[in-house]
Amino acid sequence: MPHRPSNATALGLRGFPVRPSSESPSASGRFLLGTTLTLAGFGLLSVYSASSYVAQQAGRPDTYYLFQQASRAGLGCFAMAIASVVDYRIYRRLAWPIMGIAALLLVPLVLPGTEAIAPEINGARRWLDLGLRIQPSELAKLAVVIWTAALAVKKQDQLGDFREGVLPFLVILTPVCLLILLEPHFSAAMWVAMLAGTVLFAAGARLAHFAALGSIVVVLAVTQVLTAQYRLRRVLAFLDPESAAGAAGYQLQQSLIAIGSGGLTGVGFGRSTTKMQFLPEPQNDFIFSIIAEEWGFLGVVLVIALFAIWSLLGFRIARAAPDLFGRLLATGITAGIALGAFAHIGIALGLLPTTGVNLPFVSAGGTNLVIALGSAGILLNVSSAGES
Repeated sequence: MPHRPSNATALGLRGFPVRPSSESPSASGRFLLGTTLTLAGFGLLSVYSASSYVAQQAGRPDTYYLFQQASRAGLGCFAMAIASVVDYRIYRRLAWPIMGIAALLLVPLVLPGTEAIAPEINGARRWLDLGLRIQPSELAKLAVVIWTAALAVKKQDQLGDFREGVLPFLVILTPVCLLILLEPHFSAAMWVAMLAGTVLFAAGARLAHFAALGSIVVVLAVTQVLTAQYRLRRVLAFLDPESAAGAAGYQLQQSLIAIGSGGLTGVGFGRSTTKMQFLPEPQNDFIFSIIAEEWGFLGVVLVIALFAIWSLLGFRIARAAPDLFGRLLATGITAGIALGAFAHIGIALGLLPTTGVNLPFVSAGGTNLVIALGSAGILLNVSSAGES
């Protein structure tokens, strides 16, 4: 009887057969690093251009948000450098403590009497101010990828059974998603569920289980939309942006105007007019629209190409990883960045309902940028391990 390799050595990614190290993951890592730094550098330019008018209107120097972003990018690059030399296998041993810390950081956001450290901003409590402002839901996304990958390896032979293989994940993931939902941050809660599902799918969980759980998630999502007027308005704006009233319809219309104004080569760096009080927070949720206006179709193609290259390199690193945990970890991280880019661009183009999603490595932000760069460092370490 021929020898049958174990799941841990043979499975890898669904649809991505494991290949030997001749794929040169070190080369993939170098290209990934270059692409990451290119996106982060372009992000600094884009944040400066998109935010200069906003800063001046607030009585601040036009470089205010640029310096903020540069300091966060520096911290993120430091995190990337550290993560690139720390053996990624250690995250498997620390998966439970990492998940526990992420969950604990979410708790003050939903407790009464904690407004001093978890203030309400724009109707939601999503940030913790502990001397350094952090967004726990961003930490939770990475923690969920690490924890799900670690537990999926442990339960590899049980993933086909719902009670023994899938239910243990739901017992932990459901409270985490609920805490994020109560902030409220519906899109982040869905994001965490999607990332966990991606890792489990790559690990070999049964499609029938995904279909059953997916139907439940859809029902819950519809309920959340129908019971919150601002979410319902966003969906209506997505379906008919021209006739929709309110902020969601207005933002989408201004985003489409900005993108359409860019033409082939754009109006020129720093010359966007949409950022001048027409599009709220242009340096964050709609920075792609400003990029499209100033750099045009050619700039849009370049940005999309950079994210496509980054994603392909990430999945290539996952495929060449030396063990199942490395493959699942790299898959989850890559999916998080790829889906984030797709969602941000899709929202700006009116292909998805309006909600707050940063463009990875590019949008202004603290926790999001540092986590994204740190996650890239983990991928670089997986790439280095795949070489040996």
